[in-house]
Amino acid sequence: MATCEHCGTAFSPTREDDKFCCQGCEFVAEMIHDSGFDRFYDLKQGLATAPVRSRPFEEHDFSWAAPLVAKGEEIAEAKGGSAAMDCSLEGISCVGCVWLVEKLFENHPGAIRAAAHPASGRLHLEWQPGSCDVPAFLKELTRFGYVAGAQTSGAPDYERRRLAARLGLCGAFALNAMGFTLPTYLGMPEDFEFAGLFRLIAFLSATLAMLVGGGYFIDRAWRSLRAGSLHIDLPIALGLISAYAGSIAGWVMNIEELRYFDFVATFVFLMLGGRFLQTSAVDRNRRRLLRASPLPNSVASGEKSIPLEAITPGLSFQVDPGRAIPVASTVSADEAEVSLEWINGEAEPVVVKAGTRLPAGAILLSRKALTLRAEETWGDSLLQRLTAQDHSERTSPVLQKLLRVYLIVVLIIGIAGLIGWIMAGQPITGVQAMISIFVVSCPCALGVAVPLADDLAAARAERAGAFVRSPTLWARLRNVRHVIFDKTGTLTLERPVLLSPESVSSLPDEAALALARLTAGSLHPIGRTLLESLGARGQRLLSHSSSIEIIEHPGHGVWFSEDGHCWTLGKAGWSGDASDGSTSLCRDGQRIASFHFRDTLRPGTREALATLRARRHQLWILSGDTAEKVRTLAEQLEIPDSHAHGVLDPGEKARRVKEIDHGDTLYLGDGANDSLAFDAAAVTGTPVVDRSLLESKADFYTLGSGLGFLSTLFRAADARAKGVSSAFTFALIYNLSAIVLCLMGHMSPLLAAILMPLSSIISVLLVSVPKAR
Repeated sequence: MATCEHCGTAFSPTREDDKFCCQGCEFVAEMIHDSGFDRFYDLKQGLATAPVRSRPFEEHDFSWAAPLVAKGEEIAEAKGGSAAMDCSLEGISCVGCVWLVEKLFENHPGAIRAAAHPASGRLHLEWQPGSCDVPAFLKELTRFGYVAGAQTSGAPDYERRRLAARLGLCGAFALNAMGFTLPTYLGMPEDFEFAGLFRLIAFLSATLAMLVGGGYFIDRAWRSLRAGSLHIDLPIALGLISAYAGSIAGWVMNIEELRYFDFVATFVFLMLGGRFLQTSAVDRNRRRLLRASPLPNSVASGEKSIPLEAITPGLSFQVDPGRAIPVASTVSADEAEVSLEWINGEAEPVVVKAGTRLPAGAILLSRKALTLRAEETWGDSLLQRLTAQDHSERTSPVLQKLLRVYLIVVLIIGIAGLIGWIMAGQPITGVQAMISIFVVSCPCALGVAVPLADDLAAARAERAGAFVRSPTLWARLRNVRHVIFDKTGTLTLERPVLLSPESVSSLPDEAALALARLTAGSLHPIGRTLLESLGARGQRLLSHSSSIEIIEHPGHGVWFSEDGHCWTLGKAGWSGDASDGSTSLCRDGQRIASFHFRDTLRPGTREALATLRARRHQLWILSGDTAEKVRTLAEQLEIPDSHAHGVLDPGEKARRVKEIDHGDTLYLGDGANDSLAFDAAAVTGTPVVDRSLLESKADFYTLGSGLGFLSTLFRAADARAKGVSSAFTFALIYNLSAIVLCLMGHMSPLLAAILMPLSSIISVLLVSVPKAR
C-alpha cells in the first residue's frame, strides 16, 4: 500500500511511480505547487483528509450565490461598511485548508476576509461592495478541491450548536457551584456571615444548570417514556432529579448530608460534554458532503415548474442533463443517452429514441434537456419508494434490555435502603442513602466514556476514508457475519479505467485541447475519465481557449468544427476511421489517438475480501447486472456461486437481504436500486460516487476509491468494544462499591462530588487504551 502525497489516504498503486490516489488529488497538488502555496502541506501536518476525486473536473452550479452576494451588498450600502455572506464548504478539514482558502480569497481584488471553519463546514466572506467577483472565487475554489454550496441548517447541526451553548453555560455554573461549596467542605462554620450567601449561590448555580442542561436530558427521557421505550437519558435524568430535589430538601431542613448542589452542576456539565462529543463527530460527517441528488425537486413543463407530487399521467415535461427521470415516462422526441445504473446496475449507457419507455430513475447523460411524457404519478413511481428516507435512529435491543434491568435494580436497591434505615429509626439517613444510590449509580461510563470511544473509533475510520453517520453503528457492526455487496460502483469502480494513460499524455497540444473541449461538461463515463486523465494540462488549455458548440450524436459520439477542421470523439468507425472497438479521437476523419477502457475492481478489493474471510464473514453479491457478469466477478473474487445473484430488481434485492439477515448483515451499495436492501440490512454503507443517493441514509460512507477501509472499520469496532468493556467492568466495580457505601450511610455530598468526576476520568482513560495499542 502507498500513501497519497496530497490527502494522505492509503491506496493500492497501479504503477510504481504512482504518488496520488486519484486524478483529483494529483491535479490539486499541482495547482498548490504552481501557485506557491506549498505551506499548505506544512500546516496540514500529515493529517489524512478525504480524497479530492472528481471535484475539480465537475461542472458546479453557483447560481445560488448571486442572490446572497446582492443581499450582502445591499445591506452594506444601507449600513455602510463591507459586504458579507455565509455558505457551506465541502472538502475543508484542517488548518491547512483554512489557510489555503484565506490565501486564495486575498488574491481577488476587493477581498477583505475569508473565514473557513472545518468543524462546522462553514465559510464566511467579507468584501468591498461592487469590487469583488465572489462567484469567480467560488469557481476557483473547485480547482483546489473545495466546493461551496448554499448554507443549510439541518437538525444535526442545530443540535450540535444547541449543545455547545448549553455546555458553555453549564461549565460556568459548575465552577460557581464548586467554588462556593468548597468552603463548606473545608470547615466553614455555620455562623460565618457569608455562609448563607455561599449556599444561595450554589443553589442558584445548580438550578440554572438543571434548567439549561438538566432539562435537555429530562425532556428526552420523558419523550422516550411516552413513546414506550427506554433511553440512556432516563437514568441520567433520575440521578439529576434525585440529587437536585434532595439538595433543596437538605437546604430547607439544614441537613448537610443531602446537599448535592455542586454534584448536580458538575454532573450536568460532564454529561453534556459527552453528548456534545458524540453529536459533533456524527454531525461533522453528515455535513461533509454538499452533493446534490440527481433527483430534481420539480420538472419544467412549458413555462411552469411542476413539483414532483403534481405530476400526472400525460404531462409533458423536460429533464435537464444529469438529472434522474422521476416517473416512468415515454420519450417524446429526439435521441439521447441515459444511464440505467440506478435501476438495474448496468453501467453501459443506453441510447433512447422517440417512443422509448424509460423507467423512473433513468439518468439523462446527454448535453441537452429531454422532453418526455409522464406515464404515472409520483406516488406510484418506483423511485419515490426507493428514495423515501427513514431518518429514525436504529437502537440496540440489548441496550434496551440492559437499561430496563439496570433501572429496576437501582430503584429496588434505593428504595430498600430507604426502608431499611426507616425501620432502624433513622429516616434522614435513609433518604440520604436512597438519593446517594440514585446519584452515584448514574451511568458515567455510558454518558462520557462511550461517546469518547465512539469518537476515537470514528477518527480511526476517517483516516482510512470511512465516515460514520450513525452513533449506534459500532455495536451493530460487531454483530455482522454476512457482508453483502452490490456489484457496479461498489465492488467495481463507477467509471471505466483508461488502459493506456500515455495515449492521452502523448497528445500534442492541439489534439489535447480538442479532447478537453469534447469532454468538458460531459456526463458520459468515458468522457469524464478522459477529462480527468488530461488533468491540469487539460484545465490549463481550456482556460486559454474560447467556448465552442459541441454537437452530440447519441450512441456514437460528439464533434465540433473550427478553422475548417472537424474534431470528433466517439466509437471507432463512426467518423470514417476503422472500427476496432476502441474510442477514437479524429481530425477530419483521420484517427489521432485510440483509447481503450475496461471495468475494473476497486483498488484493494481482493485484500479487503481476504481480511473479511479471515474474520469468518460470509461474502455475497446481489446485483441488477447480468447473471454472467456477476458469475464472472464472483469467480475472480472466490465467492461461491450460491452467494452471487444477478438480474435482481430492487424488491428482489431487499427480499434476499431479509432472507440472509438475522441482525448480522452489512450491505454495501451505491444506487437507487439498493435503497430497499438498505432498509432490510442491519448495517449499511455506501461509496460516494458521481450520482450519489444513499449517503443520506447509510450508517457510514466512503470517499476513497478502494475497499481497504473495511478492515480498518472492523478493527476500530473491535478496539472500541474492548475499551467499552473495560469501562463497563470498572463501572460495575465502582457502582457496587459506591452502593455499599451508600447503604451504610457513609456517602456524603463531598465524597460523591469527588468520586463522580474521578470515575469519569478513569472510564475515559480505559476507553483510550485500546486505541493507543
